[in-house]
Amino acid sequence: MIRTLITDFGGVLLRTHDDTPRRQLEALLGLPPHTIEGRVFGGELSIRAQYGLISHAEFWRQIGVELGLNDRMTAEQLRDEFFSGDAFDEELMAFYRSVRPAIKTGMITNAWSNARELFTITFPIAQDFDAIVISAEESVMKPDPRIYRIALDRLGVRAAEAIFVDDVPANVQGAEAIGMVGVHFRSTDQVRREIDRLLSNADSPDSNGN
Repeated sequence: MIRTLITDFGGVLLRTHDDTPRRQLEALLGLPPHTIEGRVFGGELSIRAQYGLISHAEFWRQIGVELGLNDRMTAEQLRDEFFSGDAFDEELMAFYRSVRPAIKTGMITNAWSNARELFTITFPIAQDFDAIVISAEESVMKPDPRIYRIALDRLGVRAAEAIFVDDVPANVQGAEAIGMVGVHFRSTDQVRREIDRLLSNADSPDSNGN
């Protein structure tokens, strides 16, 4: 029986719809095309920030130095420009809300120290989740099994009772490895269909062995 729906944030609820600002930043900073995302999300500084070893503000200050901003823009302007092509998926969020209160909702995100503020002020969705687990607060990142178990414990459910949605295959596989039901995000419609099917199957008589 499915009792919980847990989602990722970046790449699922918040996605890049226009990468033009990032390509322009690369041109401004003399970076090879399609490399700035790797620096921001996958570089050593980002990993340290996602583990909570440095703050969000310190990450952007240091990445600005690393990229050689000098007087071209501030670290805050770099951050704002980098994310300016992103958009929040209101349709998917509405779908997540619709399963409540019959199904608990949770979030597991590899994110920096400002994430909880982000979910409270910038995108006011914190109240729509029964538990939000942020890597910077827990000092553990997906796909480490510990972060999934933290979420399951706070939601009070077993792994087999939880659906987990993420756009990164390794993170989905990490959830499945401890017994959760994984859904690899590719589009809003696809995720809705898969979750509807999983919930319908869970409610069917055959799923209970009857």
